[in-house]
Amino acid sequence: MCGILGVVGDESRASEQTAAMLTALSRRGPDDQGQLSFSQGVLGQTRLSIIDLSGGHQPMRDEKTNTLITFNGEIYNYRSLRAQLETYGHVFHTQSDTEVILKAYLQYGEESPTYLDGMFAFAIWDENRHALFVARDRFGEKPFYYTLYKNTFIFASEIKAILATKI
Repeated sequence: MCGILGVVGDESRASEQTAAMLTALSRRGPDDQGQLSFSQGVLGQTRLSIIDLSGGHQPMRDEKTNTLITFNGEIYNYRSLRAQLETYGHVFHTQSDTEVILKAYLQYGEESPTYLDGMFAFAIWDENRHALFVARDRFGEKPFYYTLYKNTFIFASEIKAILATKI
């Protein structure tokens, strides 16, 4: 179980809000936590390490495309999907299913969730498009709560993380 979160939009206090949100989600991911800022917000994550224990730190950034992801879940077909993406020229730097989702998004765009077999909730910030793409599995096994406040989209794996922003 991991916790994902993000603050995207006009809110100027995104970094301090993210810190409060990470604290609220700390029990969901005791092994690691992180946050990455970008032009219009912050993505964060608390991690329970299961796959790629040393190389799967999140949020993750594709340096070549400046695309970021925060992900909660497990992709059962990530190895076969990774092999397919490698045939298109994608280069991987970790053994994590998180990076496979990110490369699938870069290859297939908003159709990428249809290639994923698993339970998941994720958010991808596409810096080139200045767009946030969010998805979760077809059955909603992984939680994804969100609100829109003053042109700011705030999301998290638990409502208490959104409440921690004190909006």
